[in-house]
Amino acid sequence: MYLKYFFAVRIPILRVRCQECAVTHALIPGFSLPGTSIGTAEAEAYLLEREAGAGRGKAGAKLLEQGVSERYPKQLDRMFQTAVARGKALFPEAADSKLQGLSWVVQTVGNSERPIWALNRFCLEHRRNCLCFSRASILIFNFHSAGRLASHNRGSPA
Repeated sequence: MYLKYFFAVRIPILRVRCQECAVTHALIPGFSLPGTSIGTAEAEAYLLEREAGAGRGKAGAKLLEQGVSERYPKQLDRMFQTAVARGKALFPEAADSKLQGLSWVVQTVGNSERPIWALNRFCLEHRRNCLCFSRASILIFNFHSAGRLASHNRGSPA
């Protein structure tokens, strides 16, 4: 277990070891956006406002009220662009490659209300790591482990 920020509050994150792939995974609650200290709902609201034509300042006002940096909305845009680019590479047939941002996500997963959650769930269902704001470098989960891996949980059985 470790602590992760959710805005200004630290929350516990449980780590578990998968019996199938022998890799340790962090179980981050759905309300907390992986790889960030902000909430999933707040990030999705920001992205939906941006898609509707709002500028970063207006779309990011609620994030700023929660204490994030004024630069954070731009960083959020970049992280989302990276997630979509990775999604296009991993799932080339999922949607029209000419689409950008939320348009590509909605065509891929068919969900416009919870786009980050829906894309991450789509990835997991297709044996891929979550793309939206995940810090993990593993993108594809193998059916069999290449060897015995050490757990990141201190004190856990090897």
